[in-house]
Amino acid sequence: VFSVIFAFFGFAELLKIGTKMVKTLTEYKQQIEKALKSIKKYNKGLDMQITSLATALMTVDKATDEIEGLVEVTVVEETRYGSKLAPHPAFKVLRDAQDSVTRQLKALGLTPENLTNEDEEDPLVGVTKKVIKAGKKPRIIKPKKKTDK
Repeated sequence: VFSVIFAFFGFAELLKIGTKMVKTLTEYKQQIEKALKSIKKYNKGLDMQITSLATALMTVDKATDEIEGLVEVTVVEETRYGSKLAPHPAFKVLRDAQDSVTRQLKALGLTPENLTNEDEEDPLVGVTKKVIKAGKKPRIIKPKKKTDK
């Protein structure tokens, strides 16, 4: 899902394997503004939401970099009952940031449907439009009335 969203933003460089991209918050904000302008939804009143999305995207990037460098995906936690294995905290940070990105993208209208010009529609809608264009009028068949004799 995120590779599709990143591609719409022009974040293809984030997906290159083995490269460490350090982007500033300003760079993320500029890319988001560019995407909003491309669908004619940008206005200055969205700056707080844009900053929130940029921060979440930067967090996703940093958490991903952290996870790429891990040797193990678990850590040992000390509890009052002793030691136990737990997932590395970077995974929770990544999951929370991804959830935030998804919410922010939806709130700003930056969904794949809005960013593509393709009209993918339901096949049933397409068939219905073809029938209407063909000029076929529905014929209603009424039951014959019984005549009392």
